[in-house]
Amino acid sequence: MADAHDERSLRSVEHEYGRTKREGSAVARPDCVGNPIPSNRTSGDFFNVNVFAFPPPDAGRFGTCGLGILEGPNLINVNASLAKVFSISERYRLRFEASFTNVVNHSNFAPPALNVSNPSTFGVLTSVLPQGNGGNRTGQLALRLDF
Repeated sequence: MADAHDERSLRSVEHEYGRTKREGSAVARPDCVGNPIPSNRTSGDFFNVNVFAFPPPDAGRFGTCGLGILEGPNLINVNASLAKVFSISERYRLRFEASFTNVVNHSNFAPPALNVSNPSTFGVLTSVLPQGNGGNRTGQLALRLDF
């Protein structure tokens, strides 16, 4: 008779994708059955979820999809700074500085969700990058008096 540990490890459990698997096993990568990049990308369809299939249960192998095949959206970020020093007298100087991030104000999206178990969010661009990482355009002005 098997002990409780063996019974627990052999017990089949329902996988979150509707497939049964043995407890303790994992599906590390899916099989690729097509191109994951749609021909006409949009923010709501950045990756094609229909080209991924799960390997047969207990196949003893990883899926056929390679690592790193999904790339996030491009990043366009132009930062600019200007500075000018004005001599007021021999002893005093005034420095003016202006610096801006994301001057072109391009929307840079954060990478899409990669959880295949939720097809409604898989490959969907849902948020933009935060300020300073390619987010909204910001600017700052400064005056400095040197003496």
